[in-house]
Amino acid sequence: MATCVLAAPLAAEAPDQTPSTENPLTDRAALERDVRILADDDMEGREAGTPGYDMAAAYVSERFASLGLQPGGDDGGWEQHFSLVRHSQAGDARLAIVGADGSRVKASFGNDFVGGGLASAGGEDGRGRVSAPMVFVGYGLDAPDLGHDSFADVDLQGKIAVWVFGMPEGMDPLLAMHMQQAGADRFGARGAVGSILLFTPTLERRVSWERGRSFVGNTGGTTWVGPDGVAFDRAGDMEFQLVASPELSRAIMAGQALDFDAIAVAQAGGMAPMRSFELTGEARVSYANSHEHLLDTSNVIAIQPGTDPSLADQYVVVTAHLDHVGIQAGHSAENDRLFNGAMDNASGVATLLEMARLIAAEPARRPVMFVALGAEEMGLLGSSYHAANPGIETGELAVNVNVDMPILTWPFDDVVAFGADRSNIFPYVGAAVGQYGLKLVPDPNPGEGFFFRSDQYSYVQAGIPAVYVDLGFGNGGEEAQNEFLAEHYHQPSDEAFRIDYEQLGRFADIGYLVARNVADMNERPAWLAGDFFGDTFGGPVVGEE
Repeated sequence: MATCVLAAPLAAEAPDQTPSTENPLTDRAALERDVRILADDDMEGREAGTPGYDMAAAYVSERFASLGLQPGGDDGGWEQHFSLVRHSQAGDARLAIVGADGSRVKASFGNDFVGGGLASAGGEDGRGRVSAPMVFVGYGLDAPDLGHDSFADVDLQGKIAVWVFGMPEGMDPLLAMHMQQAGADRFGARGAVGSILLFTPTLERRVSWERGRSFVGNTGGTTWVGPDGVAFDRAGDMEFQLVASPELSRAIMAGQALDFDAIAVAQAGGMAPMRSFELTGEARVSYANSHEHLLDTSNVIAIQPGTDPSLADQYVVVTAHLDHVGIQAGHSAENDRLFNGAMDNASGVATLLEMARLIAAEPARRPVMFVALGAEEMGLLGSSYHAANPGIETGELAVNVNVDMPILTWPFDDVVAFGADRSNIFPYVGAAVGQYGLKLVPDPNPGEGFFFRSDQYSYVQAGIPAVYVDLGFGNGGEEAQNEFLAEHYHQPSDEAFRIDYEQLGRFADIGYLVARNVADMNERPAWLAGDFFGDTFGGPVVGEE
């Protein structure tokens, strides 16, 4: 992200007075009131699926109604309800490798391989059986600019992807982190029914098979159930993921065009590209899944219609997560087990409410949807559900503006806009920050991968350009942020009194200006041509119809 400081908004005339501490836009008293109510002990930490969360959702619903917004939830109400399930293996998976000559290698679960069925696989009975040919796809990367285009010359439809782990040196850390997390997505998008990761010497130098098999093959977790009753999984119709031991990996590749030793040499030689090809023989896999209902929760949604009929189908969705981590059993810090989550993220929800008040008072050209999201702390599940099920009869979500846990303990002087530089919203975001007299700076800590760790990423994965507005390291910000993260993040000490409410007001002013500029921009929000995330997840691209 390049540093960008623009003095005036690009989408509308500047107000008579530049907003600032002396000329605030947001109501500081209202911000403090909302934070203190949402972070009160009565809310019991707002954990998804608890009465405390439901109480917080009711409060936000009442606040939306008081602002004159329209409800955007289920059946004309404010809340969008969804259910979460815990997905796990109901039994050991089975695997056999059958050679072209009829030879058979029967593998032992736990010793020779680990893994199992994915969340959406197996139908109602949670069981599945697959017999399919295998395709070796090297590193399983679609990064031709870096010399790795694993899918160009092979067809994965109805087949099993066999792959090895590796990331090219010099790769953008953001892209590398995405690539590490999204192997199943890439295979599923190309029609694979399953995947088998080979445990090569390069991988074994990172973690031994004996240690790694307990977690590298874990396919369980928590996910949401869609309106169709099917548990959500980004791998789509892909049914299973397996990890083979070093010995089984060698057996799978024995006699193939590239055997296990040749793969090891290629990896040791600086991650040399490997060609993809169909293996002889096939794999036979069976698995059993379990889906246990975990809890029911909700997002809280309000809508402010826009003023320009020609843009009525392009919704700006402004988000902040409402949930926190609740009451933690056995916590011993001063015997306080209640995690009130004032900074994380009552501050963001209070910001969202003030942004909603200002836009309701002076509507933007585009319709704006305000969403207090649930189940963020469980893995961005509320935003993932909403991105897939926006609940609007016509139109679509065009762009996301997300606010999450601004650390508001010092007089900040710069702003970070995660993701904005990947789309044509960047100048409008920069204009908003510059109008406030602050600097827009690059991510000061890219190794943390914050772009992936908050709700905007769910919208990005749905092909929707997004920006996550946060604070930089200037004017003592690095020390202040590190101190909060080390001492108070996800701790009972994240209390309302720690927030500097003038700084929250300044942050909310900027959030409002960003949302308004984006909602008023002339062109459709779109990815920049050639952007990795636009190419990967789809969505409109600048210069394309």
